[in-house]
Amino acid sequence: MINDLIVSIGRQLNIPQSDDNEWVCRVVYSVAGQMALASLWDHTEDGGSVSIQHFKSRIGQIFDAYEGIYPKIGFLLPHDKTDLIEEMYSIYLRNGFFYHSAYQISPAALATGGNGDLVLHRGISPDLKLFMSGLGFYSVQTSTSDRTISSMFGLQKQSFESYLEELLAHCEWEQIEWPDNSEFLRLDPPFKWGYWQQIPEKNDHISLARYGEPNKIFVFYRYSNGVFLNTPIPEWRMRDYFSNIPGNHGEYRRIAISLLKKHGTLPEIKTKARGSLVEIKLGYRLPPSEENFFKLYSWPVRYDFTSKTPQVFTRMMARQIYPMFKHELESMGYCFVEE
Repeated sequence: MINDLIVSIGRQLNIPQSDDNEWVCRVVYSVAGQMALASLWDHTEDGGSVSIQHFKSRIGQIFDAYEGIYPKIGFLLPHDKTDLIEEMYSIYLRNGFFYHSAYQISPAALATGGNGDLVLHRGISPDLKLFMSGLGFYSVQTSTSDRTISSMFGLQKQSFESYLEELLAHCEWEQIEWPDNSEFLRLDPPFKWGYWQQIPEKNDHISLARYGEPNKIFVFYRYSNGVFLNTPIPEWRMRDYFSNIPGNHGEYRRIAISLLKKHGTLPEIKTKARGSLVEIKLGYRLPPSEENFFKLYSWPVRYDFTSKTPQVFTRMMARQIYPMFKHELESMGYCFVEE
C-alpha cells in the first residue's frame, strides 16, 4: 500500500520512478511544495492571505507525514528541517509564486510561458493537475502563450558579450591606488579556491575588483602603462533585490561570468543522463535569476544541507525540462557538455 501510494503520486506528477529512497525523497519534496502552495488558499473569506508560518508549517507537516509512513527516507532527510523548509519557501518567493506583505503571503496571478510543446505554470489553483520537476510545474502541450520563459522568470535576454559591451560603453577610467581590503576577480581556474584573489591582474584584460567595509564598492579595472585604472559600477547593478541579506551583491556574478566568457575561462556545464532525469553540474555559480529558475525546476542531490551550504552546483532535473533550461542558458553564452 505504501509503495502503491508513492508510485501513484509519482505518476501523477510525472516524476520518473526508480527503486530507491532518493526517488521517494524527490516525490515527497515535490509534493511538499505542491501542498504548501495549496495552503495559500486556506485564507478566510474576508482576507486573501495566509501567514508565512502557515505556509512553512505545511511543508513540515507533509515531510513528517510521509516520513511516518515511509521511514527509510529519514536517513536522507535532516532531522531538523528548518533550513530545508526555508530554502523551499525562498525558492517560491524568488520565482514570484506569491505576493508578500508583512508576515503574510497570497497567491500570485496565473502566469504561463513556454515554447514548443512545453508550458511552465505559476499562480495555479490547487485543483489543476500538472507535472512537476523539483518544485516547478509544467504541462506537455503546445504553447499558446506569448510570454517567453525569460520574461516570466526574469532571465537574462542578452548574450554575455552584448551585456558586457553595454556596461563598458561609456566608462570613464581613472587611476587608483588599491585600498588594503581590495579583492580582485579570479579570471583563471581553479575556482575551487574562491572567486576572488588578493593580487590584481597586471595585463590588458578588463576585470572586476571590490573594496570597502561594510559596504562593498565594485569597479572595473585594467592595467595600462604601469598604473591601475578603474571605473565604478553602479550599486544597483550589483544588488540581489530578492535577497533578505542586507548588502547582498549577488548580481556581481552576472558581470563576473561575462568577463570569464570574454577571457575564455568560463567553465562548461556538465550534464549526464540518468534514465528519465538529467544530472546537471555547474562549474561556476549562476547569477541570481538563473539560479532561482534552476533551483525551482530541479531536485537537490542532498537534503541535509544548511543555509551556509546551499545546493546550487549539482542538481537533478526532469528530462522534459532540461532542453528548455539548456536553450535559455546557451542563448546567454553557456556551453554544455553531455557526458
